[in-house]
Amino acid sequence: MSSPEWRVSPTPEFIRSSQTYEKKHPDELAAALANLFQRYLPRLNHARRHGLVQAGCLHHEGQGVIAIDQSGQGRKLRETRLYAYAHDESFTLHLLLIGDKATQRRDLRNVREILRNLPLDPSHG
Repeated sequence: MSSPEWRVSPTPEFIRSSQTYEKKHPDELAAALANLFQRYLPRLNHARRHGLVQAGCLHHEGQGVIAIDQSGQGRKLRETRLYAYAHDESFTLHLLLIGDKATQRRDLRNVREILRNLPLDPSHG
């Protein structure tokens, strides 16, 4: 039995942070998005639960939050983290925020706040 396709749902905070990140670090944003769409999402679509997915670019940050990095997409790229939350019941991958290693602590605090305010209705994600 195959699992349904996961839906990607960017938060307003992700959209804002990615627009800012694109201006300063376009190659790093492209690398993190490539890892999301080429490495993580295909594996997620074959899994019943996000916890079953493993990838070298994937970091578990607690409370179900994952960080997808830029690794494997080129040399000398700034360490980047694309934060997401996979809601298994609705097959929705919420994109929360993007930042770099230097702002990781602040980003994780912001991610947890975004997650607290995220509506997680099982029928809508």
